[in-house]
Amino acid sequence: MNPIELVKKYLRERLKLNPDQTGFPFVTISRESGAGGHTLAREILRQLERSTDADWARGWEVFDYRLCLLLAQDPELNAPLDSLLREEYQSSFQQALFDILTGHDEQYKLHKRIFEVIRILGMIGRVVIVGRAGNLVTRDLRSGVHLRLVAPMPLRVKQMMELMDADEETARREMEKQDRERAEMVRDYFNRDIANPLDFDCVWNLGAVNTAFVADATVRLLTEKAHRRRHG
Repeated sequence: MNPIELVKKYLRERLKLNPDQTGFPFVTISRESGAGGHTLAREILRQLERSTDADWARGWEVFDYRLCLLLAQDPELNAPLDSLLREEYQSSFQQALFDILTGHDEQYKLHKRIFEVIRILGMIGRVVIVGRAGNLVTRDLRSGVHLRLVAPMPLRVKQMMELMDADEETARREMEKQDRERAEMVRDYFNRDIANPLDFDCVWNLGAVNTAFVADATVRLLTEKAHRRRHG
């Protein structure tokens, strides 16, 4: 089974869970391009696996835009996704957002579906969501830990050059493009500044602290969230 099918299987299984098996902690990561969001996501999963054998710390997955897009377009998931959304949105403020998006062009409709998938992933928990305004889509879910990553430009350029196997100028242009598009998306759909520190639990400068340190601090926050869930 290829990785995409594994992820779809993961979500299909989670959609069958009863309410007592959902609501686990989760993480969202917003980041400047080249700051290492996926690297941090993988490190969080690695530290979770070795730090505790609690139920809430097992079976985590990383979801980014590409995977959320595939899930949003999977016809096999339409019925269970819609059923869960209808149930939740009877009294959820998020419905207002999605109502605003209804009736717009295909791009808006696709973003709406991706936001819905992210919302469901946060409701289920035990996921790290990278990008796509995950912190804003799930901001009223109490189990979330919301991170923003920044880094000095030289470090970001170096990491982007390695990621793209490209020269400095090409990497810098791609970074500027990604940062601009991400900021525009958050502004257009949520009327927010993507860098507003009040929309996050922590803003980390990865030029000053390393990824392992940030992952360790995140696991501590997740442990506190899990404790609150367990004790009501």
